[in-house]
Amino acid sequence: MAWLTARDLAPTLEVVRPFVMPPVSADALVDLANLVQLVLEQRVPGDFVECGVWRGGGGLLMADFLRQAGIRDRKVWLCDSFQGMPPVQAIDGPIAIAEASDPDSPLYVDNSRVALEDVRRTAAEFGLSAYIEFVPGWFHETLPVQRDRIGPIAILRLDCDWYASVRACLDNLYDQVVDGGFVVLDDYFAYDGCAIAVHEFLGRRGLAHRIESVVGDWGGCEYPFSARFRKGEMNPKWERRAYLAGQDIASLIQPGEAFILVDEQQLSNKLSATRRALPFLERDGQYWGRPVDDATAIQELERLRHAGTGWMVFVWPAFWWLESYTGLHTYLRTHFRCALENERLIAFDLRP
Repeated sequence: MAWLTARDLAPTLEVVRPFVMPPVSADALVDLANLVQLVLEQRVPGDFVECGVWRGGGGLLMADFLRQAGIRDRKVWLCDSFQGMPPVQAIDGPIAIAEASDPDSPLYVDNSRVALEDVRRTAAEFGLSAYIEFVPGWFHETLPVQRDRIGPIAILRLDCDWYASVRACLDNLYDQVVDGGFVVLDDYFAYDGCAIAVHEFLGRRGLAHRIESVVGDWGGCEYPFSARFRKGEMNPKWERRAYLAGQDIASLIQPGEAFILVDEQQLSNKLSATRRALPFLERDGQYWGRPVDDATAIQELERLRHAGTGWMVFVWPAFWWLESYTGLHTYLRTHFRCALENERLIAFDLRP
């Protein structure tokens, strides 16, 4: 399955949209859905946690993915005061103060209040109660008590707006996010306090996570709607493409079999867990740099082929090779079968 789009998710978005606070964009929800899909595909362990629930839309989306996948050993934890917003502070910035002071704003104290019973009822109406656990109360009071019960976290979604709330969530739950898990920062671009809390937390911990923007369209212009970072990895689209490339390779090459991997030294650690990937050029199993010309590339290809290597695979970071080494490309197309060609990889069968 490819990276999901708003069109792919239209039926789901139509259902959950009324239960998501209006500033949350469809682009942010689509990105969340893709993170859930990636976590499930890669078997990243842990539950899903949402801090800042409102009417429960984000949690419903994640729970529905679990239901569709037939997964019963994970839960979605919905953490919220269910009493509205806590007081805004100066550190949250002028936009936050203006919105929190406007009686017509969704973030005005009482306007954001949704009773726990209402969210429970919605989850029951959608048949998702079995997938959802509620943690009602203010974060700084409930999370220190409940975090052990929550356990490992695969996705931690923070939609809690203000500095104090974001810090409380990171302070109490970050350590439970597993390697390969995601932290989603819904209000990173919206309110100063959220951004300050994130940078302050990462800085004090000495954590070098790269924060990635979730970009969508707003009035014909690209606009960052939310942000995220991943523990131990970067760029979910890249990760998912690498995962699918690994699946492609597994469909062609037998476990334990050697193959030439042309990847610009980007993906060999992800694609060769049960198969022996040889870099190109190769000396004693190590990368030896790029060939100086087509003749050298063809000579080295034949050396490895006669030594028993049965495949040559180009993955997308190295597709430029097929344009720059035209002689090698022509030689491969002329002498060997192209067994698979898609947007992720091109694989040639070198076997007799």
